Amino acid sequence: MIKKQDVRQLLVRTEKARQRIMQPYLSQLGLAFGQGHARILNTLLDRDHISQRQLADLCHVDATTMSRSLDKLEESGYLTRERDPGCRRSFLICLTPDGAQTARMVRLGFDFIDARIWNGFDEEEMELFLKGLSRVCENLEACREIHIDSAQTDPQT
Repeated sequence: MIKKQDVRQLLVRTEKARQRIMQPYLSQLGLAFGQGHARILNTLLDRDHISQRQLADLCHVDATTMSRSLDKLEESGYLTRERDPGCRRSFLICLTPDGAQTARMVRLGFDFIDARIWNGFDEEEMELFLKGLSRVCENLEACREIHIDSAQTDPQT
């Protein structure tokens, strides 16, 4: 019988395994793990010259975290901020040549992880898994806070 907590525990275990593989790889590239640096560079590889807000939305990162990450990536020489010709108060985030090279290495690492994740899955299994995981994401994103019904905590019920 499936227990509801099994999904949560497997998601944590999956993330830990991914971290174990990616952390040393990203460290070799000079990127801080867990701050979205790799995700930012990977996104910019496809969508260079975009606003900080657009980048934050694409990376699923809040604006404050994005700002700190961009500062660090800019200090490391991976990106620059250029004035947005369409809005004087805005900047566009752009990869430098070093940033583009590092982003390509990040992409190779992500491709490796993707291949490992889907090893042994056929197309139908992948589709079903993605559909279920998408529903999990939607359910969690729709929830704003924990609500506990007092009847749930009463040991006599």
